[in-house]
Amino acid sequence: MKVLALDIGGAYTKILYFDNDKIVENSYIYFPIWKRIKYLKGFLMNISKKFIYDYVGITFTAELSDIFKSKAEGVRYLVKVCDEVFEKPYYLTYDKILIRSNYIDNPYKLSGANFVSSVYFMEKYFGEGILIDMGSTTTDIIPFRRGETLYARSDFERILSKQLVYIGYLRTPINTIINQIDYKNRSVRLSSEFFAIMADVFNILGELKNYSCETPDGKGKDIENSMRRVARLLCCDLEEISKEVILDICKSVKRNVLEIISEAIRYNIERYKLFKAYLCGIGKEFLKEVCKSISVEYIDMENKTIAWNNLPCLGIIEMILDERLLE
Repeated sequence: MKVLALDIGGAYTKILYFDNDKIVENSYIYFPIWKRIKYLKGFLMNISKKFIYDYVGITFTAELSDIFKSKAEGVRYLVKVCDEVFEKPYYLTYDKILIRSNYIDNPYKLSGANFVSSVYFMEKYFGEGILIDMGSTTTDIIPFRRGETLYARSDFERILSKQLVYIGYLRTPINTIINQIDYKNRSVRLSSEFFAIMADVFNILGELKNYSCETPDGKGKDIENSMRRVARLLCCDLEEISKEVILDICKSVKRNVLEIISEAIRYNIERYKLFKAYLCGIGKEFLKEVCKSISVEYIDMENKTIAWNNLPCLGIIEMILDERLLE
């Protein structure tokens, strides 16, 4: 059986291709849908032409992009385009089933449902725990226990339940995490402009392997350019502020992110009495620091599956193999 799975996000599209009982392609492509919406069909057609498949399973979070008036409008648009490109695709719902487009009666059931297939995979192979997936834009903290539904469904419900933290390893603006610093015994507010992001923080701290997203200013991705962008938050050039101050800002941002995610993990541990975390996503090395800081046992999913960085698509493939399909 040949299965193609896609997770179409607002910034990245993830692809997983299964052929002859093994994963033969696992990739992700930077495709900011808010900038390139008119090229979406061509982009997906290039993917479709690359593979021979018996089944296609699709999930998305791109409907949250503000180019759409609502999530429902975004879902309908994405389904329409995917139906035109792929042959009889299936779409993931938060009920843990894959359906054809003619069965979609409520588009909100498809909105932001990509984490559900991850849960399906985790329940099947690990039984129970908390899956923590830190991507470029958000961090999922998903409790799971086989035979139960512990996860909240909509993004809003997940935010309320501390199962979705809107901080990612790359794209989150720094000034959404801290808005002031201490400088020479003064409290100084940061600029509210879009000058620097988390990728710059981890780049400066020497913890970033791949600056794979766009920079806020469209300039270079080296450490000096990252420092220049962070300095801009104080309306400074590098000649006006020391690198030590910039480094302190980055350490403060990282410390705050660690505390925010730690608090959400603790909340779900205490609520569901689940004491083992499973880590994945491009920010999983940082998540190890988070878990160590609160003495939570963790398992690195990189040691468990070749598709550790693409669990939503892996879960979709498992669901298709297990015939979790509504024809």
